[in-house]
This record gives sequence, C-alpha cells and structure tokens, in this order.
Amino acid sequence: MSISSNEDRNGRGQVDMSLYPPFIRQLDAKLPDYTREGDIEYPFEEITGVGDENRIRGNWSNKSDYLLAVIGFTAGVGSFWKFPFLVFQNGGAAFLVPYLAMLCLAALPMFFMEMVLGQFSSSAAISVWKVVPLFKGIGFAQVTISGFFAVFFNIISAWTLFYLINSFSFSIPWSNCQNSWSGENCTLGTRIQCREMNGTLLVNGSCIVEHATSNKTTVIPLHDLDSIPSLKYFHNDVLMLSKGVDDFGTLNWYLGLCVLVCWIAVFLCLFQGVKSSGKVVYISVIFPFIILTVLLTRLLTLDGSISAVLYFLTPKWAVLKDLHVWGEAAVQAFYSVSCCSGGLFTIASYSRFHNHLYKDICLVLIVDVIVSLIGCILTFSAIGFTCFEFAIALDKFHIRDGFHLVFVFLAEALAGVPVAPLYAGLFFIMILLVVHATQMFVVETIVSSLCDEYPERLRRNRRHVLTTVCALFICLSIPFCLSSGLYWMELLTQFVLTWPLVVIAFLECMAINWIYGVDNMLDNAKWIVGHWPPCYIFWKILFKFICPLVYLSILCFLWLDWNSIEYESYQFPYWSILAAWGIASLPLLLIPIIGSWQFCIAKGSITQKWWRVLYPDDAWGPALAIHRAEKFPLQIPEARRLLLPPEVEIASSQRDLQENIQMNGGGPLTGARSSEFGHQTDGKSIRSDVKSVGATINTIPKFERETAI
Repeated sequence: MSISSNEDRNGRGQVDMSLYPPFIRQLDAKLPDYTREGDIEYPFEEITGVGDENRIRGNWSNKSDYLLAVIGFTAGVGSFWKFPFLVFQNGGAAFLVPYLAMLCLAALPMFFMEMVLGQFSSSAAISVWKVVPLFKGIGFAQVTISGFFAVFFNIISAWTLFYLINSFSFSIPWSNCQNSWSGENCTLGTRIQCREMNGTLLVNGSCIVEHATSNKTTVIPLHDLDSIPSLKYFHNDVLMLSKGVDDFGTLNWYLGLCVLVCWIAVFLCLFQGVKSSGKVVYISVIFPFIILTVLLTRLLTLDGSISAVLYFLTPKWAVLKDLHVWGEAAVQAFYSVSCCSGGLFTIASYSRFHNHLYKDICLVLIVDVIVSLIGCILTFSAIGFTCFEFAIALDKFHIRDGFHLVFVFLAEALAGVPVAPLYAGLFFIMILLVVHATQMFVVETIVSSLCDEYPERLRRNRRHVLTTVCALFICLSIPFCLSSGLYWMELLTQFVLTWPLVVIAFLECMAINWIYGVDNMLDNAKWIVGHWPPCYIFWKILFKFICPLVYLSILCFLWLDWNSIEYESYQFPYWSILAAWGIASLPLLLIPIIGSWQFCIAKGSITQKWWRVLYPDDAWGPALAIHRAEKFPLQIPEARRLLLPPEVEIASSQRDLQENIQMNGGGPLTGARSSEFGHQTDGKSIRSDVKSVGATINTIPKFERETAI
C-alpha cells in the first residue's frame, strides 16, 4: 500500500505526512504511525504556500522584487559616467567586442558563482564562507569594502540631491554666469553669446560682433570648456573646493544636510528588511527607466545630437589590436556587475531555494548591457548638442569620466535645453534613484552579514544593527562635505574601490573552484535548478583555468597602468597616495588574519586542523531541513529517525560518539565513562535515549551519510 494513502494504520488514525521528507512519498513503503515525543525540534517546513519559505530570515515577497533588486544593484551609475567615456575613447562601437567578450570571461563566472552560493546556503557575505572556513576573511573583507561603497554612494546621492533642489527654479543656477561663484572667466557657449550680442559666427567657432555706435569690431574667440558655468557651480558652490587634499577648508552645511537626508531615506527603506526594500525597488528601478526614455527622446530631437551619435558609435576596428583597449574592457566588464562586494550573496540569499537562477543571470546581464548602451546614446546626443552650441567640431571635443561627466558636462548640456529646469530635475531624480538603489543593498549587505554571522545576538535586534550602521556611516560621511572632500573621493575611486575587488575575485575563484571544487559548486546549482548549466565542460574549464588568469591579468593591468593621480591641474601629494594604498590594503589584511584565527581555533592535530578549515563546515548546505533531505536525508536527524530502525540509529550514534572522544584525546567509551552518555558496552545490549520509529515493513533504499556538498 502506498504511503500516500489515508487508510487507518492499526486503528491509530492517519499518518501525519508533514513529518516525512518529500521523497518518501515516491516510495511504496508501509510506515507505522508516529507520535511526536519532542525529539523533532522543527518539523519539515512547508514550502508550497505563499508565505516565506525561510521563516527565520525571510524571503523576497515575489520574484519581481528579487529581479528588480538585482538589476538595481548591478545597473549602477557607472553606466552613465564610465562606460560612455570608454566607448568615446576606444573606437566607438568596436569597443563592444572586447567588452562583451570580457563580460563573459570575467564578469559572468563571478556573478554566477556568487548567485549560486548565496541562494544555495541562504547566507550573506560572511556566513557563506562556511563552504571554506579558511577563507572566511574574504567575507569580512567584502563587508569592509561595502562600508567604503556605502559612504561613497551616499556622497554621490548628497551631491545629486543638492543639484535636484536647486533645479526647482525658473532659471537653474549653472545656466548663466550671473552668480557670486561664477568668477571673471565664466563664459557661456560661443553660439549662445554670439546670438545674444547679434554677432556673426565663423566656421572656426569665433564670433565677430560689430558695434554700430563706435564702428568697431570685436572678435570673441572659441571658449575653453573649463570656464563653463556648470564647472564653476560644481567646484565653487556645491563643493566649495579647496586648493588641495590637505586643505580641509570649511564644511558645506547644506551638503551635510543632504547627507543626513539620504541616510534617513536608506534607513527607512531597509527598516523592514527585504520586505520594505523589495517594494522600494519598484520606484528606484522602474522609474529611472521611464525618465531615461523621456530624456533620450528629448535629446535626440536637439540640433547636432543624431550626427554625434552616429559619429561616436562608428566602429574603429583598428583598436582591437590594442591590448590596452582589452584591458579597459575587462576592468569595466568586471565592475559592471558589482561582484565581489558581497551584495550578490546577500540578494540571492533571500530567494527561494528552487528559484531558477540560470534565467535570472542571463536577464540581469542583458539588462545591464542595454542600460550601458542607452547611457552611451544619451551622453553622445548631449555631446552633439553641446558641440552645436559651442560651435566645436566633433573630432575636437573631449570629455572626462567620473564626476565631471555627470555633474558638469551633462548638467551643462541640459541647461541649454528648452524648459531646462524640467529636464535637469528629471535627470537628477534619475541619478538619485539609481544611486539610492545601489546604496540601499550595499547597506543591506552589511546588516545581513552581521546578523547571519552572529544570529543569537543580532538577528532579533536587526533594527538596532541597522540604526547603528547608519549612524556610524553618517559620521564617516560628514568629513567628505569639507572643501577637500572631492579629492578624497577621487582617491577612493582610484584605489580603494578598484584593485582590492580584483584580488578578492582571484582568491574567491581559487577557494571555490580548487578547494571546494568546481564540480561541487555546479552540483549545488543542479540541486537548485534541477539540471546543470548548458555546456558543463565549458563551465569547468572557465572556472578552473580561464577565470584565475583573467583576474590576474586585470590586476596586473590596473597596477601597471597606474599613473600619478591628478584632478584638473592639481597633482596629488605623495603622502596622500600612500595613505590611499594603505586604506585599500586594509580589507585584504583581514583575509590572512581571520584565516589564521580559523586555523588556531580548529580542534585536533595539525592534519585535522587543515581538514577542518579546508573542508566545508558541518552547517554548510541548504538552510532548510526539507531541502537538505531532498539529496542527503540521513544528514538530517529528523529524517534519519523517521527512516532508520532503532538499532541502526543507536549504532551510528555510538560510533560517532567514539570518534569524537578519540579525536579530543580520549580513549574508547568504557565502563562508567560510557554510562555518562546512556550506553552499555557489555556486548549484550545497547541503550540509547534516541527516539525513533520502528523499522519499515517494506525495504527502503539505503542512504550513505554524506555532507550537503
């Protein structure tokens, strides 16, 4: 008779099927009724309902929350201030060839690995390293770098909010030179100034103005873009920029208030964990796409925009022979998916265990590429309009990446658009939401990682942890509101948030693919989805051999391509560069320190210590017993007691007890020492406190005791 039948068993009523693992329903076994006697602390979880699968940590409310969270975390502001610059500098559309190739070789493997391990273990950045305890320091390093990212993105949000507030006026401040911060050499575009003075614009960009009263002719030469009002506004009004990194100057209190407002917004969005942040992403991720469509449509209708887009996207295939271009593509592809900062572990850990992540990974990468391309078209259309207004030839125009591209150039281009306050406001709302989405999950990474690592102390006090983290980062963000804040932001961009991530990627790749085993990792993916990823042998070769070489190549490129740091005409002093190197090395120092600590606290001999720190921890595997029991039922005490006869359970318990005591330096269990654990060793009988059901009538297949790897 099938176990799924509801017939009466020996007059004791129906069998409670919720106590049995799912795979038992496939067996034709007659099991006796079971009376709960307290030996099962947690019955097998219910995973078919609409509520949370993991009742302790929680899950995303639905699949769309999860997908929007991943997209919001990966498709960041780099699509607007870095990728367009690289396409502009490196051969136009031809740059997409090395970029897409490196996206598959450098970004996709690490993205895949972190998503699989995070979803498989339901653990954030620190606890996920139960997989290889020796490298647990990688998790602490990722949380530390996430702290730097949190401060960095908060300052960007504060700058953007400052611009947004000042956009709500009939004439936006950086659209003219009639301000106290403008200076004497502030000039508008040649075409604009020439039109206002009723002059004649020449082909070379100069303007001739004839004065009827004095019979004189004035020639206005082509102006330098370094004197445009948007640059003056950014330096003199927003930042109150000082003369150097050691000239701290004064605190911009307006900017400090913007920092406080942005941190309060992050706190409120994360107050309910993924339940609240999963709803915020519908605004912070979807609304920027709507604004981006509106801005792109408007800019493409301006003079000179279409021709600029066609000009800059024209492929120059000769650049493919330049290894420097391939290096730039590899660096950008690696950073474009926001891997190795712990955020992907955290976001994936809140997914349901059997979520189909193969499709999710492909979708997120496709959206990331599309957003980058749209950012390029938006930037190039703005370049075309700016060149038209300033009467500059497209081949003579130059832009800079980073803060300058967003807060100076694009702000200047939008200032010349009709109804400029509307479009400038939309643009800065878009940037603010994009940065906020990324910052939100960076902070969630820190909070979730700490709560998962110390669940007894922190998980129930998660809101206190969030409050402490936000308060700490407010204090760390305020110094960047000083007059020298921009210089320190440049040092963070050039050092702290760049090459340490590549080092972590290399170590993470070696730990997972060579110590834990690429086969085990791919088996975990199969356990989640139900089948291996396509081209299994390709993934093995990619993870084990190609990825380490690619990450080492990227690291060498970043170090060898390093030059002295400068901003505008300011050269950074040597001591500031050394300080930046030291700050960048701080997270990486945690890896050997914590690895040594893990080795020291491991029990046993030297050989046993190495085994304990190199093999997965006993707690490694799916977080829920029902998922562990799908593959390795005897690993779960509840499943083992339901399946095995009492004598098998007792024998295995006795054997495990003997092994543990011998490992701790004791001898075999005999006499009074054995009786302490409730066992008799006289060879006649064995007594145990373990409660179990009797042996089944039909034969149940034997299961080997294995770990969930």
